[in-house]
Amino acid sequence: MARREAAEERTITTSADAKAFIGELRDRAARIRVVPGLLDGALDELRSSIEHILRAYEKMSRRRLGPFQRDLEAIAKRVEEVEDAGKISPRHAKLVGQALQHARRVHFWNARRVLAKIEKVLAPSRAWHADLEAYRAFHRKSSLRIRGAEEALVRLREVPKPPASPEDGARLKAVVEACNRAADESWSDLTHRPTAEAIADLVGHPDLEGLGLLAVQEFAALRELGDLFEAEAPLKETIGTQTLAELVQTSEYSAAKWDRVYPHAVHVRRKLQGLLHQVRPVVGGKYGTAFTADAPVSLLERRLAAWRRFPDAEGRGAWGQLAELRASERIPAIQESTRIYEKFPELGPRAWDGSLVEEIEAHEKERAAARKALAGLPAPDALLH
Repeated sequence: MARREAAEERTITTSADAKAFIGELRDRAARIRVVPGLLDGALDELRSSIEHILRAYEKMSRRRLGPFQRDLEAIAKRVEEVEDAGKISPRHAKLVGQALQHARRVHFWNARRVLAKIEKVLAPSRAWHADLEAYRAFHRKSSLRIRGAEEALVRLREVPKPPASPEDGARLKAVVEACNRAADESWSDLTHRPTAEAIADLVGHPDLEGLGLLAVQEFAALRELGDLFEAEAPLKETIGTQTLAELVQTSEYSAAKWDRVYPHAVHVRRKLQGLLHQVRPVVGGKYGTAFTADAPVSLLERRLAAWRRFPDAEGRGAWGQLAELRASERIPAIQESTRIYEKFPELGPRAWDGSLVEEIEAHEKERAAARKALAGLPAPDALLH
C-alpha cells in the first residue's frame, strides 16, 4: 500500500524526467506482461465483479438467492472465456474460482480473504498504472499548454495595431462634441431672433442642407414660410417680428385662440399653423447631431464649411479645432483606431503601446517549450501495448 500511495503521488515536471520515466515504465510493463491478465486488466475486472456482488448481496434473503446465483454464474462463465483465450493464468483463475465457491456458499468473509490475495497479485499492476497516470498527466498538461498558447496567439494576432493613439481618438471626440455644442448654441441664437430675419438668413444660406440638421420636409417648410412673409408684408411686419422659437408654439393653438391673438392672419391660419408645426421639432432642439466622429472626412468638411457660414457663427473656436484636425490629414487614421479600440477595448491600447507584441512573443516561447517537451514522447496509451 505504501508503494501504491507513493506511485499515486509521483509527478513528472520536465521532458527529461518523462523520457527516463518511459524507459522505466516499459521495463516494468515487460515484466508484468509475462503474467496474463495483469497489465490488460482482465484479473482486476473479475475481482471487481465479485467484490460488487459481495457488496450488493450483503443482506441475503431467500427472495434474492435466485438473482445472486445467476450473477455468480455469469462471472464464472466470464472466467472460462478469459481463461480459454489465455488472458489469465491458471493459478489466478483458480483463485477467482475459490472466491466464487465461497460466495456461492454465502461465505462472504472467506471470499473477501481470497479477494485480498488477488489484490496483492494486482499490486505491481496497480502501481504501474498509477505511474502511467502520472505520465499521462504530464502529456496532457503539455498538450494543453500547446493548445492554450495557440488559442492565445490566434486571439492576440487578430488585433491590428491602431495607427493612432487612444488620446487622439479622445481628442477627435472632444472636438466633435465641441462643434455640436457650438452648432446648438448658434441654432438656439438664431431661433430667438425675429422669425422673418431668421428665416431670411436661413433661406439665404449657401448650403443649408449641409448643416446636417434639417430633413427635406422641414427645409421646404422654412422656404415656404420665407416666401409667405415676402409675399405678404403685413404678416412680415406683425407675426414676423416675433421670435421663431415663440411663433412655432402657435401651431398648437385652437382656431378660436388664433383668431383672438392674430386676427390679421385669420386668412392664412391653416397654412401658417401647418408650416410652423413642421418646423416645431427643429426649433425645439430635436434636429439631431450635426457632427459625428465616425463621419466621412468629406461630410465633416462640408458641415464645417456650412456651419462657418451660419449666421453669427463664424468666430466660434470649435470650428478652428476641427479645421486643424482636418489639415493634419489624420482623421481617417484616428477613426480606424477608434473602431479598433471599440472592438478590442482591452487589447487595442496594448497593441498601440507595444506590450501586446511582448505577450505574443511570450506565448510563442511557451508554445515552443511545450512542443519541445512533447517531442519524441509516445502517447500514454501506446505504453499499454
